[in-house]
Parts: sequence; structure tokens; C-alpha cells
Amino acid sequence: MPIKELETEVEERRFTVGEHLEELRARIILCILSLFVCFIICWIFKADILWLAGRPHSLTMEKLGLPTTLKVLSYQEGFFAYLKLCLISALFFAYPFIIYQAWRFVGVGLYPHERRYVKTFLPISFVAFVAGSMFGYLFLIPLCLYFLINILGPGIEPVITMSQYITLVFLLTLALGIVFQIPLVMLLIAKIGVCSAEDYVTYRKYIILGIFILAAVITPPDPFSQISTAIPMMGLYELGILLVRPTRTAIMYAGGIAVAALLVALGLYVYLTMPAVGRIDSSNGTVSLSSPKDQAAHSIHKGTVLQTGKNSRTTFSLSDGIRIYVNQESSLTIMGKRAVRLEKGEILISIKESGDTFEVVTPSGQVTLEGDAGDKGAELDVKVLNGALTVAAIKGNATIVTEEERRTVKTGRQLTLSPGGQPVDMGEVTEWMKGLELKAKSK
Repeated sequence: MPIKELETEVEERRFTVGEHLEELRARIILCILSLFVCFIICWIFKADILWLAGRPHSLTMEKLGLPTTLKVLSYQEGFFAYLKLCLISALFFAYPFIIYQAWRFVGVGLYPHERRYVKTFLPISFVAFVAGSMFGYLFLIPLCLYFLINILGPGIEPVITMSQYITLVFLLTLALGIVFQIPLVMLLIAKIGVCSAEDYVTYRKYIILGIFILAAVITPPDPFSQISTAIPMMGLYELGILLVRPTRTAIMYAGGIAVAALLVALGLYVYLTMPAVGRIDSSNGTVSLSSPKDQAAHSIHKGTVLQTGKNSRTTFSLSDGIRIYVNQESSLTIMGKRAVRLEKGEILISIKESGDTFEVVTPSGQVTLEGDAGDKGAELDVKVLNGALTVAAIKGNATIVTEEERRTVKTGRQLTLSPGGQPVDMGEVTEWMKGLELKAKSK
């Protein structure tokens, strides 16, 4: 269609200033009403939305063996945090309708070919925004939370407030949603003639440098997080080149980046879905963990071997609220949330609830701790020294199972088992019969 005819068509639909303002007012009212309706619906389901938004936090804290509950520091903080959560959720759900109303207002002033571009790009842009938000929710946010909590080290208990967490999740999902617009922006720039595919290829190395700088800004300051964020952004850039000029080389580049991003995503998923069973609370002296990852993170996984040196002690908590104190020169292996294997040394196990049980496997036998029905929790001291097993039931009952027998240790009692019996002074044992032996000889 000639330009003159396009201008005539627009001229016929041109409104006066008053009509424009009236149209704008009507569109704004509709947007506010849609936002209000979505807000009311979100408020009704606010607990479910908070649970969904809090899943990255819960998974991260479970992995580190820490409490998963979010905190509020004042009476009104929870209310305002819910307001923020529901408003953000309402904006997300009302976004398509708001964009539609904006399009209805702006579209009358565009040429037909411009409207075709907008109609094509807007739905794809929304899908890209959702994809970026989901990438942040499923991968980047758990990774950031894990790093930020993990660097605290032992002896520091994080207090994560509900309001702070909602703000962090919103900012990261928004940032990732915007980042995923890269291919569309590149295609739009190429369509209007500002840049070509050759320009994108020529400046690729500078763009990649900028991507890594941006990834370093929006992620925690560790190489793993930076690379995990930069690779998908590089993939998006290559996808943009592919959209502008779908050549074989562009397809190979984009495919390679996509495969790398998929592998990174898979690695992140495996890494983040293997929860830790415990975490070091405090320690002094030399305390070593078998896994370098656990050593750096002060976390404990199934199969972790913990050893203490001379004059060294440590305390760690398991995810079920069980706390274990480890004495010097001890070696034990974590077998799960409710079981350890003690090779040597001494540990004290403290469990909170009376119905809880805990197992300690030793070279001499298996010890099971269980609280009394009337007690709250139980405590047990287990020592393995020179092959001898000593069990002291401080609170609750303990059952010792060996190959030969099954013994029960009541509260306040102690039992020692030694392989082949306990060493004794035979002279003292036979002292009582010496007089009888002399009388027998005189006869």
C-alpha cells in the first residue's frame, strides 16, 4: 500500500485530544479493574502462592539442613508482605490484558505493517518473558539462595524474612524475563534496518564479554553462578542471529550453545535436588569432612565421613532436628538422617521428640536410641574405644544388638561390651580362694 494511502487511513481514524484522553481514561480504568480482580483472587489463594514462590527457599534450606520457615520481624510485616506478593502476582496475571488494552490504545496510530510487527512480536515476547521467569525460578534462584546461605559458615543462623525473600524472587524473575527478550530485540532491530546479521557476527566477541559482565552483576560473585547464567544468554544471542539469518553456521552455533545450556541446566537440577542431611553447627580444632564440597559448605550428605583430631570437637544437626556432638579423635560416617556408623571415638546424640529413634552402628554392634513415652526427646552417649562399646542412656532407652545377644539400657544406666570379655587382674579374681587352697594341701 502506498504511503499516501496509509497516511489517509490514519488521518481518517485520528482522534481529537479530548477523545484521546477519554480513550486513555477508559483503558486505564479497565486495566485497574483487571488488576483489582486479579489481586482479590490472589489474596484468596495467598497461602498457595506463597508456598509456590517459597519452593526454591524450602529446597535450598532442606539441602543445607536448616529450618525452611520464613520469618516476620513485626506484627504488620506479614500483612504487608502478603500485599506485596499478591500485587506482584496480580500484575503477572493481568499482564496480558493490560498489554492488550495498551495495544488497543496505541494500535490506532500505527500503520498496517507496523501493526503486523506488533501482533507478531507481542505474544512471542510474553512467552519469552515467562520462559525467562521460569528459568530464574527453577534454576537461578535456588542457585543464588544456596550460595548466599552457604557462605555464612558454621555458627551463623540465617533469619530470612518473608518480605526480603519476596523482593529477591521478584527482582530475579523480572531480570531473567527481560534477559530472555534478547532474540526478539535483535530481530526487531534487524527488521527496522539498524543492524544486520553480519553486524551481530562481527561484534559477537564484544557481546560475549558484555554478557559475562552482565552475568557477574546479576548473579552471586562465584564463577559457577556466572557461567550458569552467561551460557543461556549466549544461547539467546545465537538464537537471535539464527532468527535474523537462518544459515547453517548460525544453526550450528545456536545448537551447540543450546546443548551446553541443557547440560548446565541438568547439572544444576541434579546439584540442587540432592538435599543435604545435615549441617555443621560449630567446631573447634581440626575437623575434616570427606567431601571437599561438604568441607567448603559445612554441609553433610549421606556417605560423608567426619573425623575430629586431637583436642578437636564439633557439633552438627540433621534435618530432622537431631543434634550430634562429636568428641575428639572420633571417626564416623553419615548413613542417613537417622543413622551413623561410629568407627572410633565418642558421640552424644540428642533427639527432640519422644517418638523419634536413632541408630548408631559400631564394630561391636548396633545401638538404637528411643525416647520414653513420658519424656520429650532422648539423649545417648556412645563410645568406641579399643574395641569396647560403652553406651550411656542419659534420657530415654537404648537397645544394643550384637551377634550373640540383645541388651536394653534404661535411662540413667550405662553398659560396656568388650569383644572376648573385659580384661581383669586374675590375681584379684582368685584372691578369695587362697585360704581354701592352703587347707586342702595340709590335709
